[in-house]
Amino acid sequence: GTDTFEVWICEVPNWDAGLVLSDVVANLNSALPAYFQWLSGGLYQPRFVSGGAVASDDLIPTDISDRETFSAPGCEAEVRAASTGSPNGALIVVDGGFDEGYATAGAVCPEEPFVGCVTTFPDNFRIAVVGAATVTVIPPMTKPQWIIAAHEIGHTLNWTHSYGGLTTLPGDTETSEYDNPMDVMSGLAVTGFPIGTIAYNRYAAGWINPSDVAFHRGGTAGYELASLGTPGKQMLIVPIDDERHFYTIDARRRASFDGPLIKSGVEIYEVDQRRSACALPTEWPATWPCFATLIRVAQNPAVEGITGTAHVLTIDESVTLGEITISVSAAGANSFTVQVEDTRAGNRFIDDDGNAHEANIEAIAALGITQGCNPPLNNQFCPAKNVTRAEMAVFLVQAMGEAGNLPSYQGYFSDVPAGSWYAPWVERLFELKVTVGFLDGTYRPNGTVTRGQMAVFLVTAFDRTAELTEPVGVFTDVDLTKFYADDAELLRKLEVTAGCLTNPLRYCPDSPVRRDHMATFLAKSLGL
Repeated sequence: GTDTFEVWICEVPNWDAGLVLSDVVANLNSALPAYFQWLSGGLYQPRFVSGGAVASDDLIPTDISDRETFSAPGCEAEVRAASTGSPNGALIVVDGGFDEGYATAGAVCPEEPFVGCVTTFPDNFRIAVVGAATVTVIPPMTKPQWIIAAHEIGHTLNWTHSYGGLTTLPGDTETSEYDNPMDVMSGLAVTGFPIGTIAYNRYAAGWINPSDVAFHRGGTAGYELASLGTPGKQMLIVPIDDERHFYTIDARRRASFDGPLIKSGVEIYEVDQRRSACALPTEWPATWPCFATLIRVAQNPAVEGITGTAHVLTIDESVTLGEITISVSAAGANSFTVQVEDTRAGNRFIDDDGNAHEANIEAIAALGITQGCNPPLNNQFCPAKNVTRAEMAVFLVQAMGEAGNLPSYQGYFSDVPAGSWYAPWVERLFELKVTVGFLDGTYRPNGTVTRGQMAVFLVTAFDRTAELTEPVGVFTDVDLTKFYADDAELLRKLEVTAGCLTNPLRYCPDSPVRRDHMATFLAKSLGL
């Protein structure tokens, strides 16, 4: 939507760039909305309105390069006191001929977990502060440094820097956060109009639909990534070792505002949102990860210098990061084809590492029997969740190789409505004579599958009914008159399950089946 910034000019000692507020506002509305419309795919547009002029005694050195950090707290205080109280943020232009800037991150959300957000200034403290040379021509510069203004607005959207941490600029003692020429948030080597930002920032702003994010599931796979500003997959996620630690991969071409890019290609970033990656105040809740501008994003591989593009791959280039190799094999007019080779085991889902059933979860996933439990990303399996009868239908139809034969809606069960995601799977299971449902004509798709039901499902689905024999009481807790008694004993004979408890041997027929246990039952039934 539209994000309204109130524009204020702040007069300070030692400087006088002769700014005219109406001209500054007009220049901003002429230059920046088009950039953010391009960057957001038409979803976001800043709007600049006149606030007024204030004066402050902030002493900013005439040689701005002498400062360690540019700060104008007096200007901020004066603007907060004078604001109308209706915009979403304030853009303060210090009336000095320099092109530095800084900003606060986003808006204030005082209640955990980040609710109760204040949307209007000054209560939200959402301020961007820039020098006059960012919004107008100040000789000897020949053009405004719009990239600085766009950068600071990026911070007010909670965007973080992306930097390698290997570059120390002359006169500094700490490494610079401005050594990525591919990112408006860190591109010290870029001047004039802003270039784009990394896909991670655009996703965080809500400008990339989750359906346009690919998630690498392990092994070797290829992906086609659309370049910024064109339709298609915008970001590829490759997990590293934690759901808050991963690589992002996206594509950039020299087009539109990205015309000045040093290099076109596929860029790789390491994102670390774990608390250990940033210095959060100790009084903040221990459950909080790094967030917003505190998140650590680094180009990978990183090199020293402000123009390095080792993290940007073009056709026939590749990089190996530990056990992950990323390569670019082809390029189209608006896209690049990327191949990821991941030799690590157990990388399909992020929530099954160390699970006793992980190998079998990975095995059935490799066969397409499961896609996961959290669409559209589907990077989780939910191993401890109980299997529903709807999910059982999908598991079995996929395992039987019948996914390509799903029927149009027939209405076989009274509680399986047309249009429900599970209807074709349940109805195909009925057509395959694996289930007839319940005596009242229902299937009960949301009910949990018991271990007794599971035995019948598996024996029937995998065509082992001819091997059934009269039950003899192998399990002490299975009533021999129950419909599942012979199926349960056959599953033990086939070594699909050894039961649930020993001494005495029990089957626990009324217990629900967990998804991780189901993966093992399926894998053993298939001989994986």
